Amino acid sequence: MDMAALTEEIVTQENVPQAATSDSKRERAKANTRRKLLNSALQLYSREGAQGLSMNKVAKGAGIAQPSFYNHFDSLEALQVELCAELKYSYLSPMRSAWIALLKDFDSLTDELLEQKCQQGLMMIFTSAFENIELFQHLIEDRPRFSEQRNRGLGGLINQLHDEWVDIFSQGLLLSGRTFSSADANLLVDMYAAQVHELILGCHEKRYSREQAILILSRSFKALFINVFANKTE
Repeated sequence: MDMAALTEEIVTQENVPQAATSDSKRERAKANTRRKLLNSALQLYSREGAQGLSMNKVAKGAGIAQPSFYNHFDSLEALQVELCAELKYSYLSPMRSAWIALLKDFDSLTDELLEQKCQQGLMMIFTSAFENIELFQHLIEDRPRFSEQRNRGLGGLINQLHDEWVDIFSQGLLLSGRTFSSADANLLVDMYAAQVHELILGCHEKRYSREQAILILSRSFKALFINVFANKTE
C-alpha cells in the first residue's frame, strides 16, 4: 500500500468514531426535545385542560418552532397517545399487583387485614392523584366530553384508566374463583371510582383529611364488593 492510500485509510478510520459520536449527540438531542414536548403538553394540560392544548403552545413550551414539532411526532394526537401510555404505566404499575392480590384473597382475609390492604391500595391512588392534582381535576372535568372517545388523548384518559381498572378487577376476580360478567366488573369499578374521585377532590378542597377519606373508603369497599358479587363463588 502506498503512502497516499495508507493516509486515506487512517483518515477514514479516524472519522468513524467521530461520525458515531456526532450521530449519538444528535439522537440524544432529539430524545431530549421529544421529552420536552411531552413535558410541555403535560404542563399545558394541567393548567388548561384539553381545550387549551394546541401544537403551537406545546412546541413553544418546549422551546422549538411549531414546524419542528413534526420532527418528533406525526400529530398532536400521536403525542397525547404516547403521553397517556406513560401516565397509565406510572399510575397503575405500582398498584396493579396489590389490588389483584386483594381481590384474589378477599374471602380468606380477616376484616382487619382486608381493611389494612385496602387502605394501602387507596393510599397509592391518593398519592398518585396528589402528585399533580391540577392534572387530576382536568381529567375529571374533561371525561364527560370524551365519554365516547376512549382513545382520544388526555381528555379520554380517565375512560382509558377505567378500562384498565376493569381488567385489574377481572384478573383478581378470576383468581378468587368467582363467576362474574363484564357488567359486574364495570359496575364495581364505576361505583368505587366515583367515590374515590369525589373524596380526592374533597380532600383537595380541605373538607376533610386524606386519612379520613381513605378510612371510610376502605370500610365501604367490603360492603360494595359483597353487594355486587353476593353468592358468586364457585
